[in-house]
Amino acid sequence: MLAVATYGFAAPVADDSLSKMLKDMQDMVDTSSKTYNCSFSVALKSPSLDGGKVHMVAAGGAKTDSKFAWGSITKMWTGASIMQLVAKGVLSLDEPAAPHVDAQLAEMKTISFPGMDGFSKLADLYGDDVDKVTIRNLLAMQSGIPDFDTANPSRFGPDKDAFRATVYAHPKTDYFEPTLMSEPWVALHKLTSTPGEGFHYSSTNFGLLGLILARQAGVADIRQLNQSVFIPPSLSKVNSDIDWALTGSPAEHGVIVGYDRTDYNGQDPKKNPAGVDVSGVNGVFAGFTASDFVGPTAAVAELGYALWGSSSLLMPAKCRDMMVPDLRTHDFRKGFYGLASQNVGLMGLTGGTGDYAVAYGHLGATYGYDSILGYNPKLDLAIAVASNIETPEQLQPSDAFCHVFNRAKNFINGEAVQTCDFAPSGYYGGKCSCK
Repeated sequence: MLAVATYGFAAPVADDSLSKMLKDMQDMVDTSSKTYNCSFSVALKSPSLDGGKVHMVAAGGAKTDSKFAWGSITKMWTGASIMQLVAKGVLSLDEPAAPHVDAQLAEMKTISFPGMDGFSKLADLYGDDVDKVTIRNLLAMQSGIPDFDTANPSRFGPDKDAFRATVYAHPKTDYFEPTLMSEPWVALHKLTSTPGEGFHYSSTNFGLLGLILARQAGVADIRQLNQSVFIPPSLSKVNSDIDWALTGSPAEHGVIVGYDRTDYNGQDPKKNPAGVDVSGVNGVFAGFTASDFVGPTAAVAELGYALWGSSSLLMPAKCRDMMVPDLRTHDFRKGFYGLASQNVGLMGLTGGTGDYAVAYGHLGATYGYDSILGYNPKLDLAIAVASNIETPEQLQPSDAFCHVFNRAKNFINGEAVQTCDFAPSGYYGGKCSCK
C-alpha cells in the first residue's frame, strides 16, 4: 500500500509544485522499500511547506498513520522534559544526579518494586564516584555508567548480545531500571570513566533520568509515569497520537510489525531473510525513558519541530540551544553528542556544505526498528524517517533521509531538482551526493 497525506488536513494539496515534490518523495520511499524489503514512513514539517503543515509519505505496507517504535529517539523527549525542569529552576544541570535517583529508589522500595534486591542507592552499584555524576553528565553521555544494552558482553559479534538473548527468551517480561541497572555487565561497582570526561553512549543514563522525572512527578511506581504531561496543550493532537510503552509489546501498542535482521546470537539472515518478528516482545521497550516512544512519523516530525524549530514550544530557546551538539568541530568524538541530541550532520546524510550540512536530532534503534529524526536550521525543516526492520549497519533510514532532505531543499529554495546517491559507510553513516 502506498499513501500520501497531509497530517490533520483532509483536503488535497492545491500547490502543484508541492504535489510534485510529494510525488517524488513517494517514489523515493517506494524505491527504498523495495531495496530494503521493508516498510517506510517519512514526515516533514517546515513553515515553507504549505504553512507548516506536516506532510507524510509511506510505502511497503505502512500507512501514513501507522505507528512505529522509535527506540532511542525517546531520549530526546526525556532530555527535553528534564530541560523543561531546568528552565523552571526545579533542577540544575550541574547538580549531582544521585540524590534524586536514590530518593526515587527509596520510594520504589516502599512498594516492593521488582528487581531491587541487593542495592539501595547508585553507589551500591557503581561505587562512590557515581556521586560526582551530574544531570548534565547523564544528558551528555559522560557519566561513565555502563550501558545495559551494549556494554560488555558486547552486541558487536555473532554470539555476544547477552541482553538481546534474554529479551527473546522471555518475550513477555517488562524490563525496568532496577533490573537493567543491576545486570552483571552494568553493575561493575565502578565507573568506566571519570564523570564529565570522555563520551560513552549509555541508555542506562536515560533510565536514571526517567527515575528523576518520576521523582519530580511524585510517582513511586514508575509504571505509572505519565510522560505526556511534558508535551504542551498546543500539541494536544500530537499528544493523542503518542503512546509511551512503559509495559507490553509492540503489538499491544498498535505498532506495525517489526523484524530483527541482525546476525547477533547466531541468527542467520540468509536462512531467515524476513527476520525475527518482534511484535510480541516486550523488551523492545526496555529502559522505558530511553526507548519507549510509540507513534506515527507525523507526531515525531511535529514534536521535533516543536523542540528545534524557529519558535520552540517545549522550552525557552536559550535552554533548547544548550541541547544542540557542538557544530563547530569535525571531530566525531567531541561533536557527535550534545544534551540528549546527536549531530546527524557529522554522519554525511545531508550531502550539503556549509549550513546545509547541519542536521541535529537523534537516531533510533531498537529490536526490529530503525529510524532518524533530523532538523536543519537553515531550512527550518524537521524530517522523521521510520522503518520496520533492524539491521547490523542500520543504513536504510539514512539512505531515505539523504533523498528526502535534498528533495525538500530543492523545493524550498526553488532549485532545480537534483538526483542523489547514498554510499553507505559504517553504522548509520554514509555519503550523500547530489547533482
